[in-house]
Amino acid sequence: MKRNTTILKAICTGVFLLLPLSLCSQTFKASHLQKAYEKLRLNERDSKGLSIRKANDGTIEHIGIPLFSAEMRALLSSPIYDYLEFALLDHKYHINENTLQQQKIRFHNGSWSDLEKITPKDDCTIDNRDDKWYIVRWSRNAQEILSVAVPIDYELLSNSSRKEMEQNFCRDLKRYQPVSSQGPSSATKLNALLPEETLSAILMTSDHASVNATLNIELLYAGFRKELVSVSLPQWMEFCKSEGCTPHYIYEGVADDKASVMLLMHNRSEGYAHLLHLHAPVSQLEAREQKYNGKVYMFIPTNNIADLFAKATGKSTPKKYE
Repeated sequence: MKRNTTILKAICTGVFLLLPLSLCSQTFKASHLQKAYEKLRLNERDSKGLSIRKANDGTIEHIGIPLFSAEMRALLSSPIYDYLEFALLDHKYHINENTLQQQKIRFHNGSWSDLEKITPKDDCTIDNRDDKWYIVRWSRNAQEILSVAVPIDYELLSNSSRKEMEQNFCRDLKRYQPVSSQGPSSATKLNALLPEETLSAILMTSDHASVNATLNIELLYAGFRKELVSVSLPQWMEFCKSEGCTPHYIYEGVADDKASVMLLMHNRSEGYAHLLHLHAPVSQLEAREQKYNGKVYMFIPTNNIADLFAKATGKSTPKKYE
């Protein structure tokens, strides 16, 4: 009897240990996705008609009730797709305890029950109103059946807090593998006497082949926490671009043999920017191996991006990524 009891305990212990191992085998881009996965008890075979998207490494980056066609997603990039599909999932299955976020959604025509009847086959249009609101309309037979307004707020659109977004940004930046390779090239002329033009050429060229550049940057979190990371220039630029950011170059000037520039990584569709403030030794601007030091202010709200440019010093005008 004692032997049987011992065997039973061992089996129960084994099952208990396997449960967290099974959960740990699946990774998630954000915590709200893990909550949905666990609450709905999802797996590869039983998705209950939901839309589940994974990254190349298997990380789940979206779970929702399908509202938009694959063709529309391919033609027009927008954060509103994932947001509304998860918001409907949340409303229907109560994934998150906090329902205050859903109250920011304004139905101009219809309601949540009408949104549940929408299918990806319905005609849909999305308008951006002054970078403040997304207006989404669905119609059938040229007749509007539903319209909804969603504020352009990065915490709302990501279903995450700023703290979690900062942590995920740092995690994903360090993991990111750039597509382009950094190799010395003679295509770009480097001139220490022209630091503004030289740094613009190095930082804003799409292939980043003019120099091997390393960015030693201090990530500044909300709450005064800091973290130092070292990444290559392609790693920084391509990662931010993959997140929907458009870089803008702002030259500040030279002091004590150091040229100062700002790279404003603006995500217009989600209403935020990362501000990268870099310092580069002027005496090394003609070298093929360069190191820059700087600081990053993450997730700055950008309801009016013109205000940020107006406050920037220097004679340069913002230059879009080529």
